[in-house]
Amino acid sequence: MPAFRTWEAQLADHSTSVRTARRGIRDQLTSWGWSGERVDDLVLIASELVTNAVVHACAGHGEVRLHLQEFDGDCRLEVWDPRHDLPLHSRTPRRFSECGRGIDLVRQLAFDFGVVTRKGAGKRVWVRMLLDPAATPPPLAG
Repeated sequence: MPAFRTWEAQLADHSTSVRTARRGIRDQLTSWGWSGERVDDLVLIASELVTNAVVHACAGHGEVRLHLQEFDGDCRLEVWDPRHDLPLHSRTPRRFSECGRGIDLVRQLAFDFGVVTRKGAGKRVWVRMLLDPAATPPPLAG
């Protein structure tokens, strides 16, 4: 019978939290039996979302929270930060720019993603990744 598993972490709004998030996500997914490209993709997505939260949303004024849940090969990662501004727009970066490609990268790698805002409670940016990319699980509530 499939298990419903969760993992959470609270991170400081500091650049070192990106490395902490990557390591935590990789370790947790590996302990759940995930491996290879799917783990790498989720780690990259987590890196992008936590970087966005630390650089754009917190800026010395809050914490970042991670929530990872997995059920039968369907994984959902949520990154919470204290601001309400939406990160779901794409930018056209300059050719050699080091930023501006993150949300497009998340769109390409994730099965699904979105954002949920709550007045006075910041926002949760979430992504879903399937262990088997050919699978079509039922939709999860955002």
